[in-house]
This record gives sequence, structure tokens and C-alpha cells, in this order.
Amino acid sequence: MQNEKFQELVLSHLTRLTEDMFGLKQDVAELKQDTTTLKQDVAGLKQDTATLKQDVAGLKSKLDLVYDHVVQITEVQTANSNRILKLEKTTDSLSEICGKHEVQIRNIKNILI
Repeated sequence: MQNEKFQELVLSHLTRLTEDMFGLKQDVAELKQDTTTLKQDVAGLKQDTATLKQDVAGLKSKLDLVYDHVVQITEVQTANSNRILKLEKTTDSLSEICGKHEVQIRNIKNILI
């Protein structure tokens, strides 16, 4: 092989290598840009996760309050039901003692007054 042909061949390969290297540099630059974008996305996701955690904590505390209120309402309802049953028994006893007609007359008088 002649010297000139060898030089042309080497130059051709060097040119292709330079072009390939330029392409690789562009690919690396794109990867760096993609990495930056991914880092920003991850930061956004972390912030969203923190917000969700705060929201869940707030919902848990509200749910605890609702549970406490339901327990209180249930206790009051049970106590009131027991009182009503006691009143019904007392009313039945009074009706037996006074007579049902007397109780009805008293109820009518209370309505009229």
C-alpha cells in the first residue's frame, strides 16, 4: 500500500471516528439533560409525597375526631334509650295504679293547658 493511500485511509477512519465521537458527545449531552429532568421530576415527586403525607395525617386526625364523636353519640343514645324504657315502665305502672282512663284524661288536660 502506498503511503498516500495509507494516509487517506487513516484520515478517513479518523474522520469517521471524529464524527462518531461528536455523536457520542451529543448523546452524552442529551443524557445529562435527561438526568437533570429526571432529578427535577424526582424532586417534584418528593414534594408531592410530602404533601400527601401531610394530607393523610390531617385526615387521620379528623377521622379520630369523628370516631370519638360517634362513640359519644352512641353512649348518649344508649343512655337515652334506657331512660325512655324506664319512663315507659313507669307510665305503665302509673296507668295500672290510676287506671288508664285517668291517665288519658290527665294527658288531655296537659295538652289543653
